[in-house]
Amino acid sequence: MEESGLKILLVDDEAKFLDSISERVRLKGFEPLPARSGGEALEIARNTQLHAAVVDLKMPDMDGLTVITKLKEIQPDIRTVLLTGFGDDKVREAAEALDAAYFEKDEMGRFWSFLTGMGTKDFRVLLVDDEKKFLDTLSDRVRLKGFEPIAAQGGREALEIARKTKIHAAVVDLKMPGMDGLVTITKLKEIQPDIKTVLLTGFGDDKVKEAAEAIDAAYFEKDEMGRFWNFMKKLQRSLEDGMA
Repeated sequence: MEESGLKILLVDDEAKFLDSISERVRLKGFEPLPARSGGEALEIARNTQLHAAVVDLKMPDMDGLTVITKLKEIQPDIRTVLLTGFGDDKVREAAEALDAAYFEKDEMGRFWSFLTGMGTKDFRVLLVDDEKKFLDTLSDRVRLKGFEPIAAQGGREALEIARKTKIHAAVVDLKMPGMDGLVTITKLKEIQPDIKTVLLTGFGDDKVKEAAEAIDAAYFEKDEMGRFWNFMKKLQRSLEDGMA
């Protein structure tokens, strides 16, 4: 298989397992970069741009959660996976708190499905908000979730992007100068009828929620971002199933 050019850092102190997973990652079309310790992994991250890191939990010099934390300090956009033979619910929760995927070594089928999807499916999410600071923050978080964010600071810019680029989903602010979020979503659906849409607002009420539902848009307020991210996770699974 031709390599995708995506560099995957693999961190495990067990040489035999590291060699095996490196070969399998190469067969999946990625470029594996093996490291036998946390320290070696961090050194690689300081010198090489990485797409993702798959990190073992128990290692002599530094545990996997610490390695992931430090990797994200070096490369904030890196996607991370904690892969362990010694997992439990507390470890899973700790991984999720670091925004890292979690897999145990006895469920490698699920892990390989996840990794394959990481490299072959680019889900473009159009983010529309006139507040640049919020837009930048949302873009960074969406990227970490495995989507490709495309930012627009208004409805007209969003429509121009939609005319030129295939978009899988759009997250649109309600109150913007020139064109509100409901109008923007309506026009986006005219350009790309299959697009999934979300109205995300700090000024919502029941009438706005009903208006969003009437145009088949999900509705979230900015003070309930936890629910929004859960929705985005389900949306990603739905898109993956649709493209499988």
